[in-house]
Amino acid sequence: MRLYHYTPKENTCLEKGILSVSLIPDCLFHYASRAKSENPETVIKWLDSTFYGRSRSVACFTEPLMLNGKIVAANDGCLFSFDINVLIKDNLVESIWQKLKSGHGDYIEEFKKVEVEKIDSSPLDFSPYKTEEEITNVFFRHYFVVLKNGYIPPQYIKKEK
Repeated sequence: MRLYHYTPKENTCLEKGILSVSLIPDCLFHYASRAKSENPETVIKWLDSTFYGRSRSVACFTEPLMLNGKIVAANDGCLFSFDINVLIKDNLVESIWQKLKSGHGDYIEEFKKVEVEKIDSSPLDFSPYKTEEEITNVFFRHYFVVLKNGYIPPQYIKKEK
């Protein structure tokens, strides 16, 4: 089963792999307000309090986010894919979590641990959305793959067109 991960346009994925947030200190600021600290160790501790290993995970979708046949955020970022079954076979995956809820305010989040065969790969419904901004500001079903070493090595990933 292929899963899809978005990255900023400027990235090192093809050289270093897809890195978890714990391996990209500049990205920890995104969680600073939730962790109530800018200290990287405190932010990582907060991430792992939501579910064990979150700081070593990468977020992914079961399909590319599409609008009118085009990949969303293609101008601003890159889309990579990987075969989750191969990662599991090669013993790189510790666990998989589905994000069930996301909200504003106190950053309401809800997660559920799932086995790979329970990943819901049914099509996402993009039909109500007319612009890329609408799609990027909507919660879509997605997953967090907790990686034993905090990254997916480059030989496991494919850059999507």
